[in-house]
Amino acid sequence: MQVGEVVELTLDGLSARGDGTGPLDGREVHVAGAFPTERVRARVEAISRQHARAFASLEAVLTAHAARREPPCPRHAVRGGACTGCPLMAVELDAQRAMKRERARALGLPVEGALAGAGALGYRWSSKRVAGGRAGALTLGSYVRGTHEVADMRGCLVDHPRITEVADAIADAASALGVPPYREGRGDLRYVWLKTDGARVLATLVTAKEESEAPAIARRLESVAAFAWSVQPSSGNAIRGDAPRALAGEPWLDVAIGGRASRVGPLGFLQPSPAVAAMAYDALLGDARGAPYAGRLAFDLYAGAGVTTARLRERFAEVVPCEAFPESAAALGVAPEDAATFVARQLGREVDLVVANPPRAGLGADVVAGLARLAPAHLAIMSCEPASLARDLDALTATFVLERVQAFDTLPQTPHLELVAHLSRRDPHARLAARRSDE
Repeated sequence: MQVGEVVELTLDGLSARGDGTGPLDGREVHVAGAFPTERVRARVEAISRQHARAFASLEAVLTAHAARREPPCPRHAVRGGACTGCPLMAVELDAQRAMKRERARALGLPVEGALAGAGALGYRWSSKRVAGGRAGALTLGSYVRGTHEVADMRGCLVDHPRITEVADAIADAASALGVPPYREGRGDLRYVWLKTDGARVLATLVTAKEESEAPAIARRLESVAAFAWSVQPSSGNAIRGDAPRALAGEPWLDVAIGGRASRVGPLGFLQPSPAVAAMAYDALLGDARGAPYAGRLAFDLYAGAGVTTARLRERFAEVVPCEAFPESAAALGVAPEDAATFVARQLGREVDLVVANPPRAGLGADVVAGLARLAPAHLAIMSCEPASLARDLDALTATFVLERVQAFDTLPQTPHLELVAHLSRRDPHARLAARRSDE
């Protein structure tokens, strides 16, 4: 196989990025814009040196998926647009969910049944936009995959309609003011982080420097949304900058998830689909049979806005949250702390339950090792990436028994899904044995 070669192959899997994958000449070939079951003609664009893997661009679909369709969004790449943020939009929703379930199963996760999820469009209550275009014609969108080019997301169909309305208004106001987008150390506006409670919108303007037109944008649109401002001067791609300053309106939202209000600030995390997140939280806080966890002591790792912490406190005598992001930690009344340090500090305690909701990269080796030594009676993990969850579960099997894995389609049109895994301590004497070995 060589770069530039045109090949034909039948696809049988889905990658983490939403590409169709299939075997050819001893390699797994990833084809963007194609799906499992399809036979395609594709041009090889790159061959991995580290893995038996190649990447190809789609030239023709020879045998189409039974559920393939024209994407409803006119900015989708299949329709000649530049946006690559919804790679599964070219197949019907039920087919998308079947693909996601099968990907999780192929990774060894025993997901059962059909996926519950959000509506196909207008479901995102949190959206991060990148500033693109140029001064006088600024756009807000997302990076085209594999590039630093920004695809305009004006009129986005998957964002909540209020978010789309405010994002488009910000782009118009910034263009009228001549605000330049940030590029390679120059410019002003870098990102806009938009959140909604279904009615109000909180927009956080992230700029590269203090000398900015962010206050002027907020003044123009203060009747449309609440605004906060954060400066992020680093050369990396991090969105969170310095402590946010309120520019207009109340700089927070009270968002109900599972019947409980959670206050979210300008740089705080908000589940993109609160209705589906509520289903996942219900699953997380009930055991493998669905009965609510209860007991004496529970730890809540990666506690975020505190949704799980509040619910756990209804059934546990003591609940200790752990959160690394300062804004969220302050709201929880604890000092910011990473999960590995927190777990290491708790060794020796008899813990009934540990709940963990890690980022896409998963728990990681240090947290997994700490949990194995802590050996709580029960462990419940919410994960947004099947591959990292499968890796973490494999590392935990010496200490815990996997009892159940559930999956929820939180982000339709994308390959992402939320998974909830329930584990119990394999050996009731494991914690004591680990403690003695430490001594």
